[in-house]
Amino acid sequence: MRTRTRRLATLAAAILTAGLVAAPPTTGAAAAAESEWQDGYSQSDTIINCWTGTPTVGVSGNTGWRSPTGQVPKVGEKFYLRGYVALVGLPCSDKVYTIPEILPPPGLAYPEEPVIWGINQVDQPGTLTDADLGIWEGVNGGIALTQADGEPFLLRRGQILEFQFPVVATRELKGTATPAPTCQSRRDGTAPCPVAQSGDHLQVAFTVTGHGSDKQYVTPYVPLFATKAGTGGGGGGGGDSTPPSTSLSGGPANGAITTSTSASFTLGSSEAGSSFGCSLDGRDRACTAGKHTMTGLTPGTHVFRASATDAAGNTDPTAATRTWTVPVPARSLKRSAGWKLASASTAYGGKVATTSRRGASLTYPVKKARRVALVASGGSTHGTVRVYAGKRLVKTVKLRTARTTTRRVIPVTTFGSAWSGTIKVVVVSSGRPVRVEGLAAPTR
Repeated sequence: MRTRTRRLATLAAAILTAGLVAAPPTTGAAAAAESEWQDGYSQSDTIINCWTGTPTVGVSGNTGWRSPTGQVPKVGEKFYLRGYVALVGLPCSDKVYTIPEILPPPGLAYPEEPVIWGINQVDQPGTLTDADLGIWEGVNGGIALTQADGEPFLLRRGQILEFQFPVVATRELKGTATPAPTCQSRRDGTAPCPVAQSGDHLQVAFTVTGHGSDKQYVTPYVPLFATKAGTGGGGGGGGDSTPPSTSLSGGPANGAITTSTSASFTLGSSEAGSSFGCSLDGRDRACTAGKHTMTGLTPGTHVFRASATDAAGNTDPTAATRTWTVPVPARSLKRSAGWKLASASTAYGGKVATTSRRGASLTYPVKKARRVALVASGGSTHGTVRVYAGKRLVKTVKLRTARTTTRRVIPVTTFGSAWSGTIKVVVVSSGRPVRVEGLAAPTR
């Protein structure tokens, strides 16, 4: 068992410095895991107190894990991970916008349970909810969480954002190596460390914007451990009756929107010599241990499942599952007058719908959509569009970016329930280029 050198006390101390008290334990759907949280290594940013002119803590975050037994989990046992960040800055910084991006190690499976989360006052009892969240592919290759409408979380001074979710280790997790999993970019707050660096660990890259901090990211982390699963049979009959645990690593993150028509996953099992059964969108396909590649994926939401069967014939009862969405390309969008469909080798699908005419529109019918995202180019002179679901305006999207970009996935909205109707994109700027590459409408 590792030595926990920095725990919740680190965050509590920073909060007390700001005249607040530490957040009490939260309650919610994860309460089934009754043991103590094993917190990791916290990280903070620095701001300048405009009253005194001296540096002070702005936001401070941490991560942690706990298991129902309070012990290091075994392979195949469910345990819980969490991340949390609090705004503890003094008067000149009264709010901050943040998007947490979860960067887990390979070898974790995710049960079909919702993420629970909440924003609470640090000095009051907190509660968590399973209300809808936006789940996107993060800028660092992880899993980004937003509000249901795709907007970042807003923390005001004295508030704490926390989220929890269950995982299952599909292989033995080794914990911290030497040196501990840190790096200069994490200390500088410019980027998280590479996921595979220095042992198995969870890190959460909290973006830090809107309050004059000295870092782009606050990236706390916690080492993770899981021991080998038992393989002995029960009494009486003897033999191996324990099913293996299946793992999927690589490929699109669960719930991601990805501008690629191919996907590659690495299939693994907690027991050597296992065979595999796989399916894509409900259709069986041959697969073996190791890398498995799918090409020619059509636009829409895809579900890949894999189950390992060990040499004794025991099959994993909970298939490892990955769900992701391929956008509809620009050529499939209905264009009003004023648009041109141009070839662009760097754009998604090799084509881009381009215009600079105010009022020009693109439409596409969707069925049972859960979210909507726009795939669009960006540039320093690019214009603005409004996106409608039916007759309802759901978001105004500014396409201007500091650098020229393509294949940019822009979250637009999340629906409270499956929605069918027409998505309409209308140009509201005049004389500025608008370049749309596609539209995504995940159904899961």
